[in-house]
Amino acid sequence: MNNSTPFTTPVEAIAQLEECRLFEGSAREFWPRFSQTCAELLQAPGAAVLVQVEGSWRVIAGWPSVREFPLPLSGPQFNGLVEQAIAEGLVTATTGPNSPALVLVSLALGQGAQTALLAVAASRNSRDDLVAAGSILRLAADTPLLYQRQQLLEKAKRDVQHFAQALEILAATNSHVRFLSVCMALVNELASRFKSSRVSLGWSDGAYVRVKAISGTDRFEKKMTVVQMLEAAMEEARDQDEEVLWPALPDATAISRDHAAYSELEKVPYLLSVPVRIDGEVRGVITLERTTTAFTEFDALAVRVVADQVARRLDDLRKLDRWFGARWAHDAREWFSKFLGPRQTWIKVGAIAGALLLAIATFVPFSYRVDASFIIRADALQHLPAPFDGYIGEAPVRPGDLVRKGDLMLKLDTSDLLVEQSSAIADVQRHASEGEKAEADRQLADLRVARAMQAQSQAQLDLVRYRLTRAELRAPFDGVVIEGDLRERIGAPVKAGDILIKVSQLKKLYVEMRVPERDIDQIAKSTRAEVAFTSRPEDTYALQIERIEPQALADKEGNLFLVRGNFERAATWFRPGMSGIAKIDAGHRSLLWLATHRLIDFLRLKLWW
Repeated sequence: MNNSTPFTTPVEAIAQLEECRLFEGSAREFWPRFSQTCAELLQAPGAAVLVQVEGSWRVIAGWPSVREFPLPLSGPQFNGLVEQAIAEGLVTATTGPNSPALVLVSLALGQGAQTALLAVAASRNSRDDLVAAGSILRLAADTPLLYQRQQLLEKAKRDVQHFAQALEILAATNSHVRFLSVCMALVNELASRFKSSRVSLGWSDGAYVRVKAISGTDRFEKKMTVVQMLEAAMEEARDQDEEVLWPALPDATAISRDHAAYSELEKVPYLLSVPVRIDGEVRGVITLERTTTAFTEFDALAVRVVADQVARRLDDLRKLDRWFGARWAHDAREWFSKFLGPRQTWIKVGAIAGALLLAIATFVPFSYRVDASFIIRADALQHLPAPFDGYIGEAPVRPGDLVRKGDLMLKLDTSDLLVEQSSAIADVQRHASEGEKAEADRQLADLRVARAMQAQSQAQLDLVRYRLTRAELRAPFDGVVIEGDLRERIGAPVKAGDILIKVSQLKKLYVEMRVPERDIDQIAKSTRAEVAFTSRPEDTYALQIERIEPQALADKEGNLFLVRGNFERAATWFRPGMSGIAKIDAGHRSLLWLATHRLIDFLRLKLWW
């Protein structure tokens, strides 16, 4: 309300005073409302609330505003009235014949609270009016105390509700015994109870926070941009070790740049991130998202209670639900800490382990194998080109089909050739008739012309018939089609010489390994190797090395040597063109040599003179 707003009636003001006693908002909203209500009770032009801070009085709220209070609230005279009001509970003072009177009332705030006063500029100057005004204001003096008790009662109700809610969520998660399943149950429960569109849980992994569970989603791509942005928002809450709300509250001091970026990216207007703490250390972060209503401080408190209750169990499951190597490392550290002493345990263990590792790396030989890529090739590979310009008529085979010698693989459209054949036959017959007529008429010149034209037409007919015989492409041998899926190109034109189909034999398959030049000297005397296919990495197949090509091939990654090998035991599913990784036996070397020979070779090339 401002100066232009009419005063309410006393009955309405009393109702507003009752509303102040039951007010559920913050203290920042309560004090201006209380000042306005007290002014309206007396039909006064102004009211203000003062509190004592470090020995001086400060106005914390006023109506119509702090600056518009018509009387001075400082000075020696005012300080004397304040001391009297604190001692007696009420004091009134007139300031002049044309000025409003000042009424000071001590406010009840409870034991141990700050001292507060209500100052009202009363428009009535008679003694009786001021006494009546003071009596009315004394009835309102306990309103702040009742408001505080109401706030404490509401806080107690919320605490009970929060703990009950946390226990219900704990009961829902206790049915699971694995870390990820507990995480999924937790985020799904939080999403349901806090009416969130999505809830995510992140856990510390070294210097970063990694998302472990997202409500309603069993699997998610960890390298997605949205997941990385979410992890950045979680790290923002973890690094500050406090709850982060977006949009930020007016008096919030937490930094929320990453939350703002994530909100803009995902079009989520409201976010809340709450740290999960273990012994004062942040181990994880819970992030809630909403699209309808903003999160409040009460929501943050409720989620914090849940996080505190589930933190210890999540941390224990995280430790126990790791692969055995991580658990063994943890147990080993505990054992060594007792064996070697409580201080600098890992330094001592590292020194001993380093000495043992150095001895093993220097003196113990290990099998060494050179890595190389490989591809399966066949001794016989047939390319079937288009015999003439035409159109694809039939394509009964596709890559991967097994064919036998003579099987139809492709047929070109012969409708145009058949028309040309009929036309050529007609031309041959016509020119033969013309020759017979010229011979009968004894016209030698016309006879020669007719026979020449007949020969030309016959040649054209022979060419058409030759093309008809080549319109069908058949398998030259038993094998498999490795290239040429032409079923979707029926009716498409082809040119003479275009490679349409490739057929390979399934017999006499060999492996072509591509060994980098830097490793060729290591396998000069090698006779065995193993290969693993990209399609079946779990299976390996032994090879006998047949020969090493004497000439290197240039490649974008450097020179390569081709090494040919034959399978000791070939499988029926081997096909030309399949590839993978080959490991060629190269004797035995120490771990130290394996770890340093690349660097030593590089230095030898760069530093020799």
